Amino acid sequence: MAKQKTIYHFTKGLRDRVDAFIMRYSLLPDQAVFDPHIMPWVRMLEQNWERIRDEALTLRADTIPSLGDISPDHGRIAADRRWRSFFMEGYGYKRQENRARVPVTAALIDRIPALCTASFSVLEAGCHIPRHRGMTKGMLTYHLALRVPAERENCWIQIEEGTHLHVRPWTDGQSLLFDDTYNHEVWNNTDQDRYVLLLQVRRPCQWPARLLMNIFFLGVRYSRFVQDIRRNLDRGK
Repeated sequence: MAKQKTIYHFTKGLRDRVDAFIMRYSLLPDQAVFDPHIMPWVRMLEQNWERIRDEALTLRADTIPSLGDISPDHGRIAADRRWRSFFMEGYGYKRQENRARVPVTAALIDRIPALCTASFSVLEAGCHIPRHRGMTKGMLTYHLALRVPAERENCWIQIEEGTHLHVRPWTDGQSLLFDDTYNHEVWNNTDQDRYVLLLQVRRPCQWPARLLMNIFFLGVRYSRFVQDIRRNLDRGK
């Protein structure tokens, strides 16, 4: 029997048409990197970044599951098992046991409208995430840097926008907002771990695109892409 395609793989095939429709009604331009403060909730997170950091750092990196172990669909880009993800929320599912361990962070992200996913993303020393792109322009990706290695110039994300490269080292307490459908690549060429709060939020759009995104994200919620992650987390992978 042929392997059943997930919603994730199906939408990759239709991505250009879906993205074109979303961008026709987007309230934001088609660009790679944004001023994060266009989102009104960003200052709230930045004002509380030390409280969020303190909760994140109670989680030892080696106790957080590797993304490649819990999400088969991430495949090649999560082959380096030193990329770890502590999920708090994803496509309407809340990991209550994880949220209970970080109650301040959980309460803060509950105040963010149009939230799709929320996690602590940890890149252990030496980790590299190869060049890749996200699945839809219907989401924007947000990072709040919580603990950046002392050699911060050796821990960075590179985002491609045409011939221009946005090279962004993280800085403790500062934010980054970008469209992850632009190819990007990540390095931690240091001997320390990097922690960020990683959120994905819906792109602000007018109603025709909002309707399409409602249908799309409902499909993702019940797809094998998400259900595999839930099962693997439940099994303690």
